[in-house]
Amino acid sequence: MRQLITILTLSLLIMSCENKKKSSSSNETDLMEKSFSDYKELSVFKEYDKITDTSYAKDGSDSTHRITHIKRNEENIVLFNRIALDENYQEHYSIIDTLKINNLNSNTYISIGYCEMENSLPEEIIAILRRTDKDSIQEILKAWKANSESKKIEEIKDITKLTCLNEYYSGA
Repeated sequence: MRQLITILTLSLLIMSCENKKKSSSSNETDLMEKSFSDYKELSVFKEYDKITDTSYAKDGSDSTHRITHIKRNEENIVLFNRIALDENYQEHYSIIDTLKINNLNSNTYISIGYCEMENSLPEEIIAILRRTDKDSIQEILKAWKANSESKKIEEIKDITKLTCLNEYYSGA
């Protein structure tokens, strides 16, 4: 009898875990499929503050993608969005991919659009940089590219190919 109870309990536990996995993946899918004009329309991001917002045109002159850096406490989220125009030519976004960066040191920051790399637009590059008082960055800690073809934020393995400007340099 004990074995039967143990088997039933384990079966229920396993089924419960499977249901949780399905619901969290469906929430993620729902988030990726929603169209919005402001990220705060998405309930999961209501308490986040916008840090930066960068739009760019991959091919042509009209913006096709937007990278938005939002933050809540020590949690940084980078939203990689596709831009679509409605019948009134108002921009609407849908999330293609996200990047979560937690617990940055006070001497580091996230930079979007200030790094260059061959075969990439500067606006596609997301980097964690160490603060400096110079016009160029000497230390790039980590970097990613928002790839519109793969629809993913991909890590840049060889960061030695990057050149980054200090967006906070005042020239003094």
